[in-house]
Amino acid sequence: MSNVYGQNGAYRKTQVETASPEALILMLYDGALRFMNQAEIAFEEKNLEQISNLLLRVQAIFAELMTALDKEQGGEIAVNLERLYVFFLEKLGEANVKKDIKPMLEIKPLIQNLRNTWEVAMQQNAPRSGVPRPRLNVAV
Repeated sequence: MSNVYGQNGAYRKTQVETASPEALILMLYDGALRFMNQAEIAFEEKNLEQISNLLLRVQAIFAELMTALDKEQGGEIAVNLERLYVFFLEKLGEANVKKDIKPMLEIKPLIQNLRNTWEVAMQQNAPRSGVPRPRLNVAV
């Protein structure tokens, strides 16, 4: 049986199992960007099977992020994120079907900005100096 967590399987599994919901979202964004970087290499090598597999993994991440959205608590932000995720899914699908890197490269900076914004929000809502602060209300 293969290890679904990769080379550092036990470490990654523990990291995922003990992470806060906020940290899990950051890990998903990081995974999407990592797979997109690998897809860029696959495009350069014209490895069609690898391109397809990697883009499907990125699509699966955004599908998972979409299912985690809570539109009741998240309101307009959650609705806008859903629209953005649908846009990402469409562009990734287009890149995969046409085997054209351009649609993927169009959305990559948007995903990077989203990831960075999420990291800043996590840092700003992290507990400081031992004083408990309210947990970030994860509407995504």
